[in-house]
Amino acid sequence: MNVAGISLCLVGLAGVLWPEPTLRFWFLGMLEEGSLSDNGRAFFRGLGVLCVLVGLLVATST
Repeated sequence: MNVAGISLCLVGLAGVLWPEPTLRFWFLGMLEEGSLSDNGRAFFRGLGVLCVLVGLLVATST
């Protein structure tokens, strides 16, 4: 198991479950609550799913 893959998977999972709080954390609170549109929220959830899939692929590869 690769630690980088597991970390990417966890970050992606946080982005899928809580897109707005995760972005506020990464941007050090500069993002206001409720400032993401529905399209923006869907985009970051999709990006989180992609991170989870790539993280699982990296973690389970040689």
